[in-house]
Amino acid sequence: MLNLTNHKLNEYEGYNPHLHIKEFINNEDYETLLEQYPDDSLFKDEIPDSRKHGQRPHCRRLMVVKTGKESPYFDPYIKSINDLPFVWQTLLAELKGKEYKEFMCDLLKIKDFRIRFDFHRTQSGLDVSPHVDSIGKYASHLLYFMPKGWKEEYGGSTIFYKGRKVKNMNPEPKDFEENKSYPTSGNTSLIFKNVSEGWHGITEVKTDNIDRQICNVLILKKDL
Repeated sequence: MLNLTNHKLNEYEGYNPHLHIKEFINNEDYETLLEQYPDDSLFKDEIPDSRKHGQRPHCRRLMVVKTGKESPYFDPYIKSINDLPFVWQTLLAELKGKEYKEFMCDLLKIKDFRIRFDFHRTQSGLDVSPHVDSIGKYASHLLYFMPKGWKEEYGGSTIFYKGRKVKNMNPEPKDFEENKSYPTSGNTSLIFKNVSEGWHGITEVKTDNIDRQICNVLILKKDL
């Protein structure tokens, strides 16, 4: 299913090192995965009371497929891989496999990691405020599965920020000098490395009848 040809992170000064990939998944497989994206009944609302540093809560519908021990926080959202359509079981098996692991270790220049799969459905009016990921994460690999008919003006793009103009750790988009984002529609994915000033978020979703849909492959440190 996967296109694991040679890739290299783009080292943009001030942004998370990242890589935007078209057709990381074979197109025929991608279309089947999109048609059979996990049903909304498998998801639960994630509406945190607050976030660290006083950032605005990040709200969405969440489902988690874990491969090892996780924080009890995720317990309400966990589903078995067997709850997913067979084509998704096949994809996740490849993403847990040796070839993907070698690909990601080479890309990130790391020796080992553990993995978790987060599925998101994000409704209109929601965004993700600028934040930096926790130290337990090496990187995220976002696989976009925007519904048919999705337009870039509908938002929901991962956006990188640089040039923070305030000292507080709960900045808003206006508190940065520059930003950069990439298209999300079609067979695209985005890998970005976690760094100390790796500020990023998600632009507001602006459509009433279809959700932003992604599978987030989290590349995590084994000892945290």
